[in-house]
Amino acid sequence: SSIAARKMSTQNYFVYAPDYTDEGAYARRLEVRPKHLENAKALVDKGIIKIGGALIDPATEHSETKKLIGSTLFVQASSIDEVKKLVESDIYWTSNVWDKEKTVITPFAGALP
Repeated sequence: SSIAARKMSTQNYFVYAPDYTDEGAYARRLEVRPKHLENAKALVDKGIIKIGGALIDPATEHSETKKLIGSTLFVQASSIDEVKKLVESDIYWTSNVWDKEKTVITPFAGALP
């Protein structure tokens, strides 16, 4: 499908995916992070992920070693179900990094063009 056709038939979505907070959560994140980033880059290259990144623990914001505590994404897709499948197929989801009960996926409309 062409990019123009894709833009006409898609919606923007916001994903908020905080990490689990159990003792092993951060180690799980770091273990699978390279695979997660590889997949995310492919989705950026396809124009599906518009912007995404890690959420940083505010207590570590100014330290050299920032602790990552979740992720947020802006995704372009044809339906919320498509975004849900994308999130649920991510290694952070399948490796129990993202908190499945607290993850939020919602349609998003930017205020400015």
